[in-house]
Amino acid sequence: MRRLMAPRRERSDDELKADARQRGVQPARADVAPLVARLQTCDEDVADAIERLLARLGAEAARAAREALVEARAPQRGRLVRLVGRIAQETSDAELRAFLVAALDDAEDKARRNAVIALGKLPSPEVEQALIAAWAREGSLPIRRSIAASLGKIGGPDSLALLRTIATEDPELARIAGEAKLKLGRTLARPETARLDGGAPIPDAPAEVWLRCRQGLEQLVCDELGAGARPRIVGPGLVEARASGPLADLYRSRIALRFGFPLPVPVDKRVALEAAVVAALASPRALAIMKAFTAGTPRYRLEWASGGHRRGLTFRVAQAVAARRPELVNDPTASDWEAVVTEGERVTVELWPRGLDDPRFTYRVEQVPASSHPTLAAALARLGGARADDVVWDPFVGSGTELIERARLGPYRRLVGTDRDARAIERAKKNLAAAGVAAELAVDDAEAHDPGEGLTLILTNPPMGRRVLDKTQTGGLLHDFIRRAARLLAPGGRLVWISPRAADTAAQAEAERLRLTYRQRVDMGGFWAELQAFERPRRR
Repeated sequence: MRRLMAPRRERSDDELKADARQRGVQPARADVAPLVARLQTCDEDVADAIERLLARLGAEAARAAREALVEARAPQRGRLVRLVGRIAQETSDAELRAFLVAALDDAEDKARRNAVIALGKLPSPEVEQALIAAWAREGSLPIRRSIAASLGKIGGPDSLALLRTIATEDPELARIAGEAKLKLGRTLARPETARLDGGAPIPDAPAEVWLRCRQGLEQLVCDELGAGARPRIVGPGLVEARASGPLADLYRSRIALRFGFPLPVPVDKRVALEAAVVAALASPRALAIMKAFTAGTPRYRLEWASGGHRRGLTFRVAQAVAARRPELVNDPTASDWEAVVTEGERVTVELWPRGLDDPRFTYRVEQVPASSHPTLAAALARLGGARADDVVWDPFVGSGTELIERARLGPYRRLVGTDRDARAIERAKKNLAAAGVAAELAVDDAEAHDPGEGLTLILTNPPMGRRVLDKTQTGGLLHDFIRRAARLLAPGGRLVWISPRAADTAAQAEAERLRLTYRQRVDMGGFWAELQAFERPRRR
């Protein structure tokens, strides 16, 4: 909600800055003329605050600025044009846009440059042609730089043709024109419909692929892929395998988070990072992979695993790749491929298919706070195994992903899920229905519910004490449930879960005569827990 500035005409610089920082504050109409006058004489930081305040009044402030321009001289004219441009961007007013086009002929350099910058955010055919015409008559190098940048944002084929003719000894103009050509080229190519074809065969199969998973689940991914894929663990959360079938077949791993193709990178450590990434993306392998699966122009974006945008480095890499492989388009907005660069003992570059639909977890139409990610639920299910006579109980069912992933794994006799939260049960019902899985769900406490005779598998991700319960409550809850599980499980039955208190729960299970069959620390995304499996011994 807007409120007027305090009713006092003359305000200090600090007061104006404070008002500008509060988005709900705007000047009174009586303050417009004094503020426009002050805009022409104040320091630059105060001018920015006044502009922001006046822009909140829209057309009225723009009219006052245009009237002041009739008598204004340099350098005040530049500030007034900048204010009009700011308002034009927020209102998309055609009259203000026409005023800015006329300002391209202003006598003051700052006024012309500010008009160019504002028009670079007001796309229209008339604006593009006006900027192209301004380029031909403009003698100021800084203004030419701004024209090139604006054409890269709002131009079309005519602008691209002009940018391609620019030959300059000024390194900054050369950089801006090069970046503008790159941006405009990918924008003009964007209307073409491109998509990834998951049914296309992998080129030069069998080919090396990398599958990324949570750290600690690598061996389960290997088991899931099978010996035919020749999987091997090559790093934390990283499994290498060989793939021969269509691209979409790699989704047969329900535990992996994603997959990609490693690209050849120079192993010589003397090769600079920039050159190594360019060599990988411009390699025949990168081109073959992207063209094999992309129906249309292959478009990629660069991602640095260590974080940060690295805009300068990203632009130089994209420009160099475009020079070598013009059929590949760098497009951070609408890309089907992500080139992920990891720096460590050696540089690696992976191509991840961003535009490929992941069919594995489409059943996840509802979520519950602290519920399992489906890849983690799939890991629990695989560790628990599938027996045709299984009666499976998830006592902390949440959104139902563990039960669904167990159903996907193989045959069973019954699926049972309970939760104290009625909202969680309703959401689990929707997910189960979307997955086409039948289960018996009930609002009940894990320490009271009777899942029935012949319980062979308890499969769950219990509260970790980070969202649902206080940390001090989890210890007693887990200990009590282990005692109950030891009584309820049939001989040979299994308990598979994730424990935030690994040593405590392992010791408690041993005390209850449950045999520990598996334990592995797993990265839960910000903290570690342990994947544990226990078995109730069979009677002799």
